[in-house]
Amino acid sequence: MRHAVRRLTATACCVAVVILASAVTVDAAPSRAAPDPAVLDRVLADAWAATGLPGMAAAVTHGPDVVHLAGFGTDGRGGPVTPGTRFRIASLSKSFTATAVLQLAAAHRIDLDAPVRRYLPGFATGDPGASTRISVRHLLNQTSGIADTGFPAITADDQDLEQRVTSLRTARPESEPGTEFHYSDLNYQVLARVVEVVAGEPWAQYLSRQVFAPLGMTRTFATATASEAGPQAPDLADGHVLVFDGPVARAELDGTVAGSTGVVSTAEDMARWLVAQSTAGGGLLPPEGLALLQSPPPGVAGGYGMGWQVVTREEGPRRIEHTGVLSTFSAVQVLLPESGYAFALLFNGNSALADTAGVTSALATLLSGNGEAGTPRSTALVSAVLGGACVLVLGARTWAFVRLGRWRRRRAGRPWWAIVPGIAWLVLPAVLLAGLVPLVSATTGRVFTFWQLSLAMPDVVVLLGVAALTGVALAVARVAVLVADRRSGARTTR
Repeated sequence: MRHAVRRLTATACCVAVVILASAVTVDAAPSRAAPDPAVLDRVLADAWAATGLPGMAAAVTHGPDVVHLAGFGTDGRGGPVTPGTRFRIASLSKSFTATAVLQLAAAHRIDLDAPVRRYLPGFATGDPGASTRISVRHLLNQTSGIADTGFPAITADDQDLEQRVTSLRTARPESEPGTEFHYSDLNYQVLARVVEVVAGEPWAQYLSRQVFAPLGMTRTFATATASEAGPQAPDLADGHVLVFDGPVARAELDGTVAGSTGVVSTAEDMARWLVAQSTAGGGLLPPEGLALLQSPPPGVAGGYGMGWQVVTREEGPRRIEHTGVLSTFSAVQVLLPESGYAFALLFNGNSALADTAGVTSALATLLSGNGEAGTPRSTALVSAVLGGACVLVLGARTWAFVRLGRWRRRRAGRPWWAIVPGIAWLVLPAVLLAGLVPLVSATTGRVFTFWQLSLAMPDVVVLLGVAALTGVALAVARVAVLVADRRSGARTTR
């Protein structure tokens, strides 16, 4: 998900430019002094403010110890964000699902290398041969070959997990099982169904009994659909989207979230989860199970373990992490095995332009002792540039309409081929707007509806819309006057 969000942001920036032109954490960690809480608060507050998101809750742990809990901003319901505020944690849910599967494997109730069909006899994709070879391990590592781009119904709002799995019969695998990494919620939705069948109880109920309760995560729960969260938690923070750096509250898009994105939690509870993942505490999994959870399969690019992404960068500390994004919430959880620190950041808002990755990087740098924490990119600045671009485009097109007569006289008598490039440039934003969904799919490997993209980056969509509407209108006007001139000239000649 981290890569998809970065690529989506890059796509948004490229679109704006075009328009303006026209391992394992259970080992003992080295001992080091804990960061000053005041410094932590300052870094977090500055980084959060740069995102423009309405609220953020943070949890920081070191080994078995919770060293910092904090809340910033508002919950959208008239109160401040606190470490006890509930957030949707989106794709962080996958690490909980993976833990449930490995618990059942440790109890010899699931064989990770067995075909999925052993547990779900009706499981099938559009490739009958591949369907028999996809194993539980492949689903956990996101190497099943199932991908968003091969499943036309990925954006359908199925309300039943069993129905969702059944619908995969129309999915076209993008690669041979076990050979390539393709991130998709579908893999973890199938895993949730495997948990239900093997355990004999709903996925959410299993997590509550076998994962949340043993860790004391009393304010954490899971739901099968997004709409179920509100009735279960009246105190759930309101989600938001950012429109030109202004947070706008709105309901989360509904749909199937079991296994992939359905957990609701707090910073306090996530601290307990981070301790368990860092130290093999809580008795959820034996150390070898935890190591498997956080280790990518050999020979496959992507660095994805089982609900955790292993990130190795030249410019920063090695991290084991997972990001989460919904239409109105975002989150990240990070383990820093070299220093023994871990942290989680929960936001009650989402924007492709908000540099939440910069917040993660700043805190990871501080906790790793690898230099000064940087400042994330300012969402307000990016939004101001895009807003200015809207005004500039609108002004330029208005001026072009005012000077239409002059343009007409200057082009009089020119051949059509000399005029076509200018007309094509005017309609390019409309082409980009119409092709936004496949463009994002091609650059991220994920599939989103136009509405989902509009919520993720409304500033870009508004800019595209302004440029598309005014560009097409101006192109039509220019073609109309040229056609009128040529008809008039033809009548004069006769």
